[in-house]
Amino acid sequence: MAYQGRCNAVRTVAVLLCVMVLAETAAAAVVNVGGTKGWNLGVNYQSWASSTKVRPNDSLFFKYDPRLHNVMVVSKADYDSCKTTSPWSKHTSGKDSIKFTKSGTYYLICGIGTHCKAGMKVAVTVRW
Repeated sequence: MAYQGRCNAVRTVAVLLCVMVLAETAAAAVVNVGGTKGWNLGVNYQSWASSTKVRPNDSLFFKYDPRLHNVMVVSKADYDSCKTTSPWSKHTSGKDSIKFTKSGTYYLICGIGTHCKAGMKVAVTVRW
C-alpha cells in the first residue's frame, strides 16, 4: 500500500513538471527589438534592453530595411570593438526572428558601415 502511494506521488510530480515545462514553452513571447522604432540608427538600445525582459525560448524580432541594415550575433569582444568579420550568425531579411533557448547575455550588432560604432548594437540578457 505504501509503495502504491509513493508511485502515485512520483507520477503526480512528473505530471506537474511536464505541465510547467509546456506552460513555459507556450508562454514564449516575440520581443520587438527597439520597440516601435525597430532596428534603426538613433535608438538607445542600452535603455531598451535594460527595460525589456527576455526569457529562454522568446524570439527577438528585428524589423529593418535590409538595404540599410543587418543583424549579426557576435562575441562580447566583437560587440565591444564592433568587429564584423566573424559573426556567429548573420541575418539579412529585414524581418528576422532570433531565438535563444539558454540563459545568458547575447550580443547583436548591425554590420553595415559604421552603424555599430554609432550605437546600433544591443546586449540582451536572457533569463528566467
